[in-house]
Amino acid sequence: MSTIRQKVTAVFDKIAAQQPDAIQTGTIQRPAPVAGGGPSDASGGSPGPAPAPIPARMAVFEIGPGRIDGTNILAGDLQVIIEPVSIEITASDKVVCDRGTLTIEKLGRVAPGGETVLYDMICRGSR
Repeated sequence: MSTIRQKVTAVFDKIAAQQPDAIQTGTIQRPAPVAGGGPSDASGGSPGPAPAPIPARMAVFEIGPGRIDGTNILAGDLQVIIEPVSIEITASDKVVCDRGTLTIEKLGRVAPGGETVLYDMICRGSR
């Protein structure tokens, strides 16, 4: 019996085989950890080295005009569907794909039963 997560991976494999341009391999970039800072250190701390990017398969789509509300979803935002990776993605991470480096506006973690099966994100590029 296969899990939902395995089924999502199988769908990504099938789409990639039928339409190679639909699925791309991008990366998830975690923010650099900050050392120091805090109440007794007004400098704000100093950033450490950035962690290595995590490879991820994803599908990136433009968002149709009917979903743009001008507040939560803006013109130019992208829907990014990512299959599960070796880390839990957070809203402070960045998505790097063929559209550039994107910030995550809405994480869209799909996790029935607590196990992440995919991320259906709203992401924003630089404006």
